[in-house]
Amino acid sequence: MQDDDCVQREGAARGQPGAGEDGAAPAPGQDGRASAGAEPGAGGGGADENGNGWLGSGDGGVSWGGGPGGRRRGTRPFTLLLVVLLALVAVVGSGFPRRAQPPRHVAENLPPVVQPTGALDAAFKSARQASVRIEGRCGPRYGNQTIGIGTGFFIRADGLVLTAYHVVDPVGQGAPCPLRYVATSSRRAEYPLSLVGFDAYHDLAVMKARVPGPVTFVKLAPRLPTPGTKVVAVGDSRDQFLQARAGEVTRLGVRAGRPDFADNTIEMTNSLAPGDSGGPVVNAAGEAVGVVSYISFDPTAMTSSHFVPPFLRGVKLPSRYASYAVPVTAGSTLVEALVAGERRDVPVLGFAWRPGYDYDPGSSDVYLGPRAGVIVWQVQPGGPAAAAGLRGYAVRSEVTAGGAVVRVPQADVITALDGTPTPTFYDLLALVREKRIGQTVTLSVQRGNATFRVPLRLGAERSVFAQPSP
Repeated sequence: MQDDDCVQREGAARGQPGAGEDGAAPAPGQDGRASAGAEPGAGGGGADENGNGWLGSGDGGVSWGGGPGGRRRGTRPFTLLLVVLLALVAVVGSGFPRRAQPPRHVAENLPPVVQPTGALDAAFKSARQASVRIEGRCGPRYGNQTIGIGTGFFIRADGLVLTAYHVVDPVGQGAPCPLRYVATSSRRAEYPLSLVGFDAYHDLAVMKARVPGPVTFVKLAPRLPTPGTKVVAVGDSRDQFLQARAGEVTRLGVRAGRPDFADNTIEMTNSLAPGDSGGPVVNAAGEAVGVVSYISFDPTAMTSSHFVPPFLRGVKLPSRYASYAVPVTAGSTLVEALVAGERRDVPVLGFAWRPGYDYDPGSSDVYLGPRAGVIVWQVQPGGPAAAAGLRGYAVRSEVTAGGAVVRVPQADVITALDGTPTPTFYDLLALVREKRIGQTVTLSVQRGNATFRVPLRLGAERSVFAQPSP
């Protein structure tokens, strides 16, 4: 996947505290920016030639073709933070590859996989029996093709599955077809999955597998691990089925520094890759301590609220690569809320954005106005942006005085939200994630040389970008 061929829905990314689908305030104890990073997971995505960006189930990934014309600019690099979501969606344009594969540039930069030994190996074998491969599949009209791959694990004998939300987020995956989700057990038995609850900020989801009887499940650990603890993850990356990736914990409470990635995560040395998102991270006792979410190629840029100096723990912080998991423990109020059916969505403006198409009048070869901002690529019909009258990218033909026909690009450019400048998409996204579903914001919109203010009532991602049933 290349981000030049990706469209990212501004509501697909995750990050700031928000509200439930009905716009209510976050439940007590569940505040905080957290969510996805899952394999750029499982769900749409892309990255530039340096591995900057995201990959999967969370943020777009469908090619709409074309471009705003003029010189194309690459994705604005995150010089301090190179992060990748881990769920894998392999849809580019209208073609469906037979097998989803991680982008080459990501795979080539991954450290070698470490195999577990001793008690950790026994813990892996136990956890593997309770783990599942999760696939997002199109319906018969699209040949029942699998376009997204992630991982999950049973947490109850009746078939409840815990995974990363971006693995089962059809909106974030930008799928060109209605998706249904299927779990494949370690014994290759397939079970249809239905969504029970999710938290888009913490990148967690609970699914219900239609199982014929009791299943083996993983118990959640009574407490979080400490730096230096040996852990093993179960995942489906590298075209492997529910295999082990061993490592150790380096830090707790890590903040990614981007609004579309989870905060308060566990940092690890485990070599994870697209396809591992949503898998269990277990300790030597076979207890789950986390759910795989994302990876980073610049972990030194991450901050931590629970940092333990390496020399005190004998732990060497990774310098070029690290993986991250959303922490889970027994009695977690977050997990209990999801099991009870809570659905906590993110607020959205209701338009799609194409990576690399932030507008800078000083460097762009096309003229969209005097101010920098975010190009509105495609407005979602019936969504908040459409109701506010925003216009997406289009090209009109004009005849010059000499009789030549030229193509002139046009698009609305969002230059500020509630008075705060938004020169890039991620600046805009960070501001939106600080708002609540149902809240009205004021956008400064540039249309050519004219600039005007537009009130917009934020919607819920899954509602605004709802998919038809498969």
